[in-house]
Amino acid sequence: MAEALSRRRFTALGLGAAAALATGTWAGANLGVFDRKAFAEGDAAAEGEALEQTYHSGCRGNCGSRCPMKVHVREGHVVKVEPATLPEGDTIYERFCVKGFTQPLRLYDPDRVKYPMLQVGGKGSGEWERISWEEAFDLIAEKINAAQASEYGPASIGFYSSYGSYGVLNGAMAGYLSFAYGRFMSAMGNTVLGAAADQAQIQEQMLNLGIYGSQPQDIVNSKTILCWGGNPAEAYVHDWKFVMMARDKGARIITIDPQYTASAIHSDLYLPIRPGTDGALMLAMANYYIDNDLINRSFMATTTVSPFLVKPDGSYFRASDTGVAPTEGPISATTGQPTVIDPIMVFDNAASGFVAQEVAQDPAVEGSFDHTAEDGATVRVQTCFEKVKGEIKEWTVARAAAECDLSEEQIVELAEIYADQSAPAAVLTFQGFGHHVNSHHNYKNLALIAALVGQAAKPGAMLTRGSAGSYSLDRAAYFMGYPPQTITGMYLPKVMKEGKWGDKPLKFEVVWFTNGNPLSCDSGRQELIEAVRQVDFVICSDVSFTDSAAYSDLVLPVPHAFETEDFDSNCPTAYPTYYHKVIDPLYECKADIDIMREVANRCGIEFAFAESNEEMMRKTMDTEANVAAGAGYDAFQKGELVKTPMAFPQMATDTFLASSIPGKLQFYLEKPVPRNNFGQSVAEYEKWPYYEHAYEAYKENPDMSTYPLMGCSQHDKYHVHSQLSYTAWIREIDPYPMLKINASDAAARGIGQNDVVRVYNSRGEAVLHAKVTEGIKPGVVSIPHGWQADQFIKGHTQDLTSIVMNDFVSNSAFYDFICEVERYNEGLADEQSDQYSALNGVAGALGSPYRTQVAVAGEGA
Repeated sequence: MAEALSRRRFTALGLGAAAALATGTWAGANLGVFDRKAFAEGDAAAEGEALEQTYHSGCRGNCGSRCPMKVHVREGHVVKVEPATLPEGDTIYERFCVKGFTQPLRLYDPDRVKYPMLQVGGKGSGEWERISWEEAFDLIAEKINAAQASEYGPASIGFYSSYGSYGVLNGAMAGYLSFAYGRFMSAMGNTVLGAAADQAQIQEQMLNLGIYGSQPQDIVNSKTILCWGGNPAEAYVHDWKFVMMARDKGARIITIDPQYTASAIHSDLYLPIRPGTDGALMLAMANYYIDNDLINRSFMATTTVSPFLVKPDGSYFRASDTGVAPTEGPISATTGQPTVIDPIMVFDNAASGFVAQEVAQDPAVEGSFDHTAEDGATVRVQTCFEKVKGEIKEWTVARAAAECDLSEEQIVELAEIYADQSAPAAVLTFQGFGHHVNSHHNYKNLALIAALVGQAAKPGAMLTRGSAGSYSLDRAAYFMGYPPQTITGMYLPKVMKEGKWGDKPLKFEVVWFTNGNPLSCDSGRQELIEAVRQVDFVICSDVSFTDSAAYSDLVLPVPHAFETEDFDSNCPTAYPTYYHKVIDPLYECKADIDIMREVANRCGIEFAFAESNEEMMRKTMDTEANVAAGAGYDAFQKGELVKTPMAFPQMATDTFLASSIPGKLQFYLEKPVPRNNFGQSVAEYEKWPYYEHAYEAYKENPDMSTYPLMGCSQHDKYHVHSQLSYTAWIREIDPYPMLKINASDAAARGIGQNDVVRVYNSRGEAVLHAKVTEGIKPGVVSIPHGWQADQFIKGHTQDLTSIVMNDFVSNSAFYDFICEVERYNEGLADEQSDQYSALNGVAGALGSPYRTQVAVAGEGA
């Protein structure tokens, strides 16, 4: 056996490779040495472009943009990436940022996982042994087969994923929408441990309310742009150009944020709201519109659910309630059974009576009405708007001002700007106001204020930014029978503690991390780690070594996007992403689909992967419509960019896609159903716009006497969650994590610029440097997102966050915490602090001097 190699020694060796890279030379295992400058000026110059190949691909960073990319390859090495040139008429989609430009560095990152590694000293011990793929496959099969035979059965095998990739072969959209994982889990009956991040918006706005947003470039038509819950100038730079184009046409920009962001710098109005109180602000705006008769009754009557009649039990008043029997509708693609047609009723002023909402000529928006049945029974119904008015009336402007820590004048100014019918308003929500336990209500509240003043369904008015189109896949091909059951992954501690899910016994025997890094990026990190320690066998498949890998028993190397073929049907632009395999996988990397095929062969479900990878891709991509439009597998595989046949018009307005009420803007849910059902009750207020204070970060919390600072976080241009944690050029610019704290709060604690500080609460701590600034609301601190544990001096900022989620939408509550900050000197010599502070360049890319040592047996030093 070769001598053991510590993680620090591994980092030092990688440092030389990265330093060579920065000076023009690539170095890496099995790659030899590649002198980029000499190559560019040598034979390639003499022979023209004969030695260079180019491929279309896409940036697979999880910012949601999937920017079309051109990849240049010479002698088997990726040497350059650049934005793809798009056809005339679609050049508006051409964009790129630092995340895309640095993908080659991620490909050649010395911190990549190179071969299967078994942690021999227990989870988190850092004692690793290199093993062969055959040994890895046999071990996985042994553990999976044992779990199947356990008292908990195949459901005790959970695949824990996030949003790392949506590829049809290797990705994990919704945790299972790919051949690799959908086939395996559905054939065996395993459990999806799905993402909690962003689910307040995904579940409530998109899936429950059916609001999918407008084309991003429709921002150009806006006259008012609200950066509310987002910072597009940094976190979504590809939309920022549309904001600037609108500004050039006279649009005004408003930022509502406790942090004075780059977007706020460009704004005409800045409202430093207290974290977690956005919903109260929205309800105050709604009441201001009602009290001052600023509502757009015509829009409410024709385009929203406002006139729909509601019974005393909160359900809609339907035709069957008037004695008209329901009829049979088309077959449901989901259930295979006929749908039921039972129209929702309104009171039609033109008919002076109750009629189906689809045929009403002048539906009443306000009021209550009595309906008397043939048997003489009378039921009093009211319009949806009337019902909501009564539920929200307590949230006056004055009350919201106190709750949000804004002045009444600020709230009124914002309300009047948003109500201006001549100025279509775009609300750029992103995910910033979706990260408290209470925050899913914000999306109902936002839909309400848009419904009241007609700020939707017209050019320039949007409730969220949407996509540029869609691409149809045959997703049924992913499954061998029914899709697997899904449990939000952050309920892992609950399941391991209680030994059940709902009324069924369950504990996880095997957990497989894929397409995500939850032990760095999910909230409630310490409780998740403790739950993971209780699982018998944990596997992690990833490109690079992550916090989740550190607590796994077995780590498997998978390829970067440039090293494997795949296809992502999502359409942030009108050009879905076909990932060409531009180079062979480095080291011993294997694609997810090939790993799952090998494991399936050892677990008795080889039938699930009988087709080749190409046959699988054809099965899902080659629908009749796609092939007829020249957008099937062959068209993409040839190498040219292919536009989706389902591209939206470039200035498409908000599309309300709720299957139950097509074309209507909803702010009311007749039958709210929780995302995860484990026997919990569903509160009545889940039906209507509502506000409740945050779970922990609220001003009346008595614990704020001990932990007086509210937390939040931010996404900046130098991170894509944890994907770029160690990318060299990025870390030159942004070498180490920093805590953002207001200057007055810092002064009160004796903290100066760049001091080492400890931020802590009852759950955990993190030691890092302070960024003292006026650019954050007093009483609030911002923890950095996307860093891994060994990049902090001590602890981790996600250790401050809570595992608690809202049981209706099961969303990570990243911002719902309180804390305290103090100067930190314990065990930290001045020279160490200076060394940490001076980190920059390539050294900063590969972690801090405090990086955890990981012993790796089997690799030569």
